[in-house]
Amino acid sequence: MKRHGFTLIELLVVIAIIAVLIGLLVPAVQKVREAANRMQCSNNLKQVGIAFHGFNDVKGCLPQGGTVPWPTITVSGTTPLDPPNQGTGWHYQILPFIEQDAIYKLADKNLAGVKPIKTFYCPSRRQNVILTTGWATTDYAGLVAHPSGDFWAGNTWNIPTAQGYTSAIVRCGMGTRVTMGTIQDGTSNTLVVGEKRLDSTKYQTTDWHDDQGWIDGWDPDTLRWGGYSPTPDARSGVTGYELGSAHAGGIQGLMGDGSVRTIRFGASTTLMMQLADRTDGAAINLDGL
Repeated sequence: MKRHGFTLIELLVVIAIIAVLIGLLVPAVQKVREAANRMQCSNNLKQVGIAFHGFNDVKGCLPQGGTVPWPTITVSGTTPLDPPNQGTGWHYQILPFIEQDAIYKLADKNLAGVKPIKTFYCPSRRQNVILTTGWATTDYAGLVAHPSGDFWAGNTWNIPTAQGYTSAIVRCGMGTRVTMGTIQDGTSNTLVVGEKRLDSTKYQTTDWHDDQGWIDGWDPDTLRWGGYSPTPDARSGVTGYELGSAHAGGIQGLMGDGSVRTIRFGASTTLMMQLADRTDGAAINLDGL
């Protein structure tokens, strides 16, 4: 007698085999996707590094961090000014060097700052997000160091008069001009930009340190303090001043020489401040990152 279908037992066996295959396939796909995302994130930082070097060659100094939180774009007529006279931070300043000259020439915060820029996003988190505040955000922040141990150098809403910042990215208006040639510790030993830590429940919305977007000035939206240990993104406990990421194992950081390195989660605060400070002369074991 001919059989015209599966028995119940055979059908259950087939279903079980398919379930096992799916169970094996999904983690593999996730690993491949994360590897691709990590590579794209690294490439974004490399593009930022190329822009920093191009800016240095053309403008005679490195991009700076802007003056205060929430500044306007400082212009002469309709031409954006260069640092140290630019209120808006380093993301805006490097736009012509990442093929975003058209956005740069808008020279209007309300027109430029709502434009998502792919180079500023880590795909492991989000892509081209317009925050609920209306601004296009960024996943990358410049590193900050100051002798006072204070991100704000004692003054949030005005340019401080205290001794200058010792990071590669400095605050506009304080008279300091940093070039690749004046990074005393060497460009390969100085961390310039890294991934900023975020609350993983707020990637698509906003947080106090992730609400003004890449167009912001001297603010944790675009800058982070060097003296914090890098930590994974989390659902709570984010101070807004530290580096972090959605990757496994660590963050990716742009060094002054244009290289991109992985810095492990839990790297000491001492090491991080040594990386952020361009002037301390510390001997850094880069193999230990």
